[in-house]
Amino acid sequence: MRAESTEAGVTLAHGPLALEIVLDPLAFSVRRGTRMLVSGGALWATAGSAHDQLIELTEGVIVHEQLGTPERLERAEVVLAAADELRLRGRTTTGRELRLDATVEHERVLLELSAEPEPLRLAVGWDRAHEEQLTGFGARHQAALDQSGRRMHLGADRAYTGPDCPPDMLDVGGIPMGDYLPVPWALSSAGYAVWLETAGTATEFDLREGIAASCRAAAGALRVHLLTDPTPAARLRRYCRLTGFPALLAEWGYGHWKSRDIYQHQDDVLEDFEGYERHRLPLDAVVIDSPWATQYNTWRFNPRQFPDAAGMVGGMRAAGVRTVVWVAPWMNLDSAYGQKPPDGESERSYGEPAPDYEPAAAAGHFVKEPSGEPFVQRWWMGTGSPVDFTSAAAECWWRELARPVLELGVEGIKADGAEGFYFPPDVRFADGRTGARAAWAYPELYRRSMQRALDEVHPGQGVLFARSGWSGTQAQGFTWGGDQASDFWSLRALVAASLTAAASGYSNWSHDVGGYIGRRLVERCPKELLIRWVQFGCFSPLFHAHGRFRQEAWTYDHETLDLYREYVLLHERLVPYVRAAAATAARSGLPIMRPLCLIDPSDRRGFSVADAYGYGPALWVAPVLEHGAGERVVALPRGEWIDFWTGERAYGGDEVTARAPLERIPVWVRSGSILVTYPAEHVAAGLGDADERERPLEATLWGEPPLGRSSARLADGTRVRWRKGRWSVEPRREVSFSER
Repeated sequence: MRAESTEAGVTLAHGPLALEIVLDPLAFSVRRGTRMLVSGGALWATAGSAHDQLIELTEGVIVHEQLGTPERLERAEVVLAAADELRLRGRTTTGRELRLDATVEHERVLLELSAEPEPLRLAVGWDRAHEEQLTGFGARHQAALDQSGRRMHLGADRAYTGPDCPPDMLDVGGIPMGDYLPVPWALSSAGYAVWLETAGTATEFDLREGIAASCRAAAGALRVHLLTDPTPAARLRRYCRLTGFPALLAEWGYGHWKSRDIYQHQDDVLEDFEGYERHRLPLDAVVIDSPWATQYNTWRFNPRQFPDAAGMVGGMRAAGVRTVVWVAPWMNLDSAYGQKPPDGESERSYGEPAPDYEPAAAAGHFVKEPSGEPFVQRWWMGTGSPVDFTSAAAECWWRELARPVLELGVEGIKADGAEGFYFPPDVRFADGRTGARAAWAYPELYRRSMQRALDEVHPGQGVLFARSGWSGTQAQGFTWGGDQASDFWSLRALVAASLTAAASGYSNWSHDVGGYIGRRLVERCPKELLIRWVQFGCFSPLFHAHGRFRQEAWTYDHETLDLYREYVLLHERLVPYVRAAAATAARSGLPIMRPLCLIDPSDRRGFSVADAYGYGPALWVAPVLEHGAGERVVALPRGEWIDFWTGERAYGGDEVTARAPLERIPVWVRSGSILVTYPAEHVAAGLGDADERERPLEATLWGEPPLGRSSARLADGTRVRWRKGRWSVEPRREVSFSER
């Protein structure tokens, strides 16, 4: 590392990476060797006021800010120029002092901006290069992968503008919806990535002209990391080193789960369980969503709703089916507003405070108001207080509440809620931070607590399934894509959101097959859409069937049931291949679902393809996203590919038109790849309890490896190789080999 100063400016460098700053007028640039990555860099502050509005019904957020004129730092002086650190300061035209601390490390530039007196916003910006594209930012429910040209308030950047949106709402940008998975991170096609290290509310990226990243100053100094590794995949890996790699989860987590919005009685759970068995559908877990507890959220089965919870959980477990229970990090004073079991006693008790509330409040286990009283907020299941996971005592109390139900045999937790938009800026956490500074740190704290609870009772086997996110949450459990309406617009937006989430490090991914909300809020998912969603679910890491309406396959027609069975079975067969990709993600950050920019960084289409994706190292999947479609145009990556269904060869690098009758989703296999699967008869009922190291395998070589050899490494350490016509497997196990 070295620092070089002149009268005009200063340069801080590490190897080929250099941060160059001109002092008057102030500007900065970042160069890697001879390539300019960032130019025209500027710093500014903006005064103003903010009053954001949470819409409880849809969990959408409307950001209200009254902003003054941006106060740009025009000139600065060097306070410190050491080999490993640079410090500048200067004043804006209004007299506000801005301070910049900068460091340059191996493939990373860190800028930290602060101001005195405190403005509303702190910002760093630079020019957008010609044709520069950006993706990431968590799950962006838009039709596009590239987010350039947009302005995003993370946590308030989702709206429904589909076919059932009223025209008057379209005029104001659509119906605000929950932006559950915002991440202050972006991959750029211009050779860098940017991460804002903040947990505050209303973090903003403005990509309409240049590139501007800002946060509210109440969140603390604006810390901007510029990562400069040579490929998008390498930059994502460096980001995961800073924030956490995705975990390799228990095998059953990558299977097929069934849920309903409400199981009104234990008999309804068993109806689904027995329905799967009766209709020969593979099943790995049943998710018991809300309500199931005596109140929100006591962690105790309601005996009127589940008269023999232990027998129900144990009976399903004996058949190889796990139980997952829903929870949110709230303890309620009043649950009458939320969903309730239909019996009269539950109706009465849900209108009362949970019995654990007062003792927990007295012990200081909840997030607090500035007065020191528990913070009380209305949420979609009533009115209550969120657990303060920054308090070791509160976290331990909550985890111990969960222990009895886990010891009963429940092996998974569906951890709902916990988004930062629920926390006003003035609430207080036990670690001394405010909501303004720590609101979006909450999802990761919640996930860590729930994963710890699972690990204590079911080490290596408990699976977490969570909704809310921010930087770091990709490292714990599965994430599902939030609530969708049952229409093709929502499915298309979900596919794009799945890919922006993947570009943000989320590998263990899922979604509600068929859509949670339903069609126009009043009808279940139509047949054609359900089948197309099932096909997408087949080629998603966790196939999760869930919704507000009856969307069980056997409640449609024979064709739907047969296709549902075919795709669930295919999903189960692909589990060893998918877990091998999950193990890759745990080592390198490269997710299971892969946008083209992570596969071939030199392909100019990489940041533009939002409707097809790599699935592990060998598959390319193109979901059908239009009503009535019998074919679709697909951007196929470069190289030789083989149609998964017909065996026909295709050469990528351009678009192809693929047949897509209702029963088929276009899928290709990269020529020369080995695809390792389970035999259909082995997983016909689900994954069950067999040790994955002892399961039988099928290994198929697709096409001819260009170098005369190919291999696949599974998550359990098994290596399958093909070399010049000969197969081998280590360690030895039952494998049937074939070539196509």
